[in-house]
Amino acid sequence: MNKLLLALGVSALSPLALAKPVIATSIKPVSMVVAAIAGDKADIQQIVSSTASPHDFAMRPSDLKKILKADTVVWVGESLERFLEKPLENAGKEDSSIEWLALDGMALHNFAKEHHDEDEAEKSHDDHDHEAHDDHDHEEHGDHEGHEGHHHDGVDPHVWLSPDNARVLAKAVTARLVSLDSANAEYYKENLASFEKGLSAKDAEIRKALNKVNKVPYIVFHDGYSYFEQHYGLSHAGEITVSPERKPGAKKVAEIRHEIQEHKVQCVFSEPQFSPAIVKTLLDGTDVKTAPLDPLGSKVKMGTNAYFSFLDSLSGQFLSCLG
Repeated sequence: MNKLLLALGVSALSPLALAKPVIATSIKPVSMVVAAIAGDKADIQQIVSSTASPHDFAMRPSDLKKILKADTVVWVGESLERFLEKPLENAGKEDSSIEWLALDGMALHNFAKEHHDEDEAEKSHDDHDHEAHDDHDHEEHGDHEGHEGHHHDGVDPHVWLSPDNARVLAKAVTARLVSLDSANAEYYKENLASFEKGLSAKDAEIRKALNKVNKVPYIVFHDGYSYFEQHYGLSHAGEITVSPERKPGAKKVAEIRHEIQEHKVQCVFSEPQFSPAIVKTLLDGTDVKTAPLDPLGSKVKMGTNAYFSFLDSLSGQFLSCLG
C-alpha cells in the first residue's frame, strides 16, 4: 500500500507539474526587474540580446519561439519595441502580456516638441547624406532588413531609467507570477518587499553621490535619459542625435559644437551600442572629456540584484566623466 502511494506521489510530480513559469522579456532592463521578483522560480527568456539595441532590432525565428512558449511576455511598449506588436498579436499574447508603458501608476515623460521638429528638419536636410552612407550604416549597426526603429515624439519610452517606474513594473510582475504560480506566491511577495526596500536604499545612495555633480553640463549621445536626469536633477545640455539609428548631419554637428562652447560642456557621452566615431569628430581639437554611457546595462551580470547593479553602473558612468 505504501509502495502504491509512493508511486502515485512520484507520478504526480510530472515534468508539467514541476515546470517553472516562462517569462519572455524584451530587453535586458526588463529582465533585470523580472529577475528581482522571479528569482530561481521562473525561466526568463530575453528577446533582444544584451549587446543589441531595440532601436534597430529585427525579429528572428528563435525570438518568435520565445514568444510562443511564454506564459507571459513583458515588454516596454510599442513606441520602443514596434517589432513586437505583430508577433504578440499573431501569437495571441497581447492580452496576457505586461506592457510597462501602459501600467497604472507610471510617471511618463513626453519628448519635447522642439526635438520632434528638429528631427524632421534634420531628416529632410540630410536625406542625401544618408543615401551616401547607407552601406556604412548597415555595416555599423548590422543589416537589420525591415526593422522599423522608433520615433522620438510623444511619450519617452526609456522608463527603466526611473527607479519609481521600476517599482511599478515589479508590482505588476509579482501579481502575474502569483497568478501563474500560486504555490510560490509568498516567495514572489517576499522578493517584491526586498526589491522595494533595496531600491529605496540604492536610490538615496545614488542621489547623494550625483548631487556633487548635478550642476555640471554634459551632452548625451541620444535623447533617452530624461527619466534618470530628472529624477536626480542632472544638467543635460543637449544630445548628439534625436534618433540613435540616424547619424547627425553637418548642420547638427555645428550646432552641438556651439552648444559645447556656450554651455561650457564638460563631457560628451557615447553609447556602446553605437559607433563612437561621431563623438570623436565632435571633440576633435577640444579638451572636453568623453565616456560611454550604457542605457541598457549590457555588461551588468544578471541576477536578483541586477537592477541595483545597473543603477550603480549608470550613476558611476555619469560620475566618472562629470566628477
